[in-house]
Amino acid sequence: MIDYLKLYNLKTNDLAYIKKKFNKDIIGKFEIMENNVVSVLDYLQSIGVKDFKELILNRPDICFVDKDYLKTKLEKIDINLIIFVIENDPQNLINFDI
Repeated sequence: MIDYLKLYNLKTNDLAYIKKKFNKDIIGKFEIMENNVVSVLDYLQSIGVKDFKELILNRPDICFVDKDYLKTKLEKIDINLIIFVIENDPQNLINFDI
């Protein structure tokens, strides 16, 4: 189950939408890689990200990367800009090679 995503301010209807939007392989990754996903989302939360819905819906791949790798990439960019992009249009993270 991906109910652990509720820890990141996702509601039951958000989880239902995620399950509907993604195929079984992506949902399976969220289940199998729970520890990694939690590590990544905890890190993003620690730097100030509060809304994870857009990130999960638009860039679920980021949840599956190594936290230390992601941290190295993000430390090179202004933290306020990163938070804004993640919460508003995470597709634009590609412009930062993320």
